[in-house]
Amino acid sequence: MNIKCSYILLLICSMFSLTLTPAYGKWIWSRETGWMESPTAAITTLEQRYKYALSLLIEQKYTIAIKEFELLIRDAPDSEYAEISQISIGRAYFLNNDFKRALKAYEKVLEKYPGTKRTEEVFEREYQVGVAQMETNESAAIGVFEKIIEKHPLGPVAPDAQIRIADCYFKLNQYEESIDAYEKFLETYPKSEWVPYVQYQIPLAKVYHEKQQERNYGLLISAREGFEEYLVSNPQGTYIEDAKKMIQEIRIIEAEREYSIGEFYLRQKKPVSAAMYFEYVKEDFPGTIWAERANERIDFLRIIEAIK
Repeated sequence: MNIKCSYILLLICSMFSLTLTPAYGKWIWSRETGWMESPTAAITTLEQRYKYALSLLIEQKYTIAIKEFELLIRDAPDSEYAEISQISIGRAYFLNNDFKRALKAYEKVLEKYPGTKRTEEVFEREYQVGVAQMETNESAAIGVFEKIIEKHPLGPVAPDAQIRIADCYFKLNQYEESIDAYEKFLETYPKSEWVPYVQYQIPLAKVYHEKQQERNYGLLISAREGFEEYLVSNPQGTYIEDAKKMIQEIRIIEAEREYSIGEFYLRQKKPVSAAMYFEYVKEDFPGTIWAERANERIDFLRIIEAIK
């Protein structure tokens, strides 16, 4: 009898202790919410609903998260959570690589909440969409960046957007448009930290543009001058060695051109004119193979007494 009573008492205590044991769900951490328990009970407040939708976003359940954010906006359109929910919808589309819908969601924030204190955040997020699109669709990215500058030309991401426009044209081998975009940047944002980069990119784009046009020496000379200006303006710059290398390569091309003109006059039996070009190559492009050849030509013309 005592054993039976003891068993019943133990069973009752066990059941009682179970009723006092809390049920823990899955815990999730994010910078936005901190540690939070994935909701398993009824959600009642707007904050709870927002955090629940955010937890779905963190778990990469993008479609469900978007629906939750949309329901929150529908039920409480004038609350503080409506605006951030609309931004979160754009973020969900972005994380799901649906850039077109992401942009529409961000644009909707600016339309529904004009003058919002989150304007710069929205443009920053749109900028990130453009950067992501640069990997696969430079033309679409250019459209995104141009729209940001049009709507917020003095915003903190506007200079970066202008740089990206120029970079996109460069990647598309549209070097003339790229040069124009870089030069527009210098005119609009002359004090930006991007200036040294642009000072290097402009002559580099000219070099590639010259290659497309097959020996446009005007562009080459302009490019060399641009690299030389970069060296003067940025004595500790990131691209110093690259700029020096490009200058040397351009000077070799210039030397070859001037030497060729000398050879042309030589074939025309105008040794004096030819010698003038050979002397120019010898004096202005020392250390190049064309300077050596020019010197040989001058010596030859003197030997045959074609020149003094």
